[in-house]
Amino acid sequence: MEMYDRDFVFHLYCAFQDRDQAIGLELIEALESINQKLGLSNFKAIIRLSITAGPKLPRWTPSYLEEQLTPLAGKIKRIWVCGPPSLNQTCDQALAKLTATLQLTPDQIEIL
Repeated sequence: MEMYDRDFVFHLYCAFQDRDQAIGLELIEALESINQKLGLSNFKAIIRLSITAGPKLPRWTPSYLEEQLTPLAGKIKRIWVCGPPSLNQTCDQALAKLTATLQLTPDQIEIL
């Protein structure tokens, strides 16, 4: 952690159909738990389940991305997006419009 700034926070946004089909969800939740037990706040997971008994996060629309990322303007070092083609396209178009607002350059955004 010495190579990161003191205010470094890794934000992980992930979506799954449901808990049964979620690959790596237990690992993500364990990382959150360890982070909390160590008194750290450098890892935040925002998990969206399409099928859930609890509250469902909004779909990843351009307005949702803007709402989530704008408060982090000037603090974002890199954005990686990896998902199905429709999500990649939505993120690519939304982030292209938000680069100035987020104080990013195109080379800080990678759509996989």
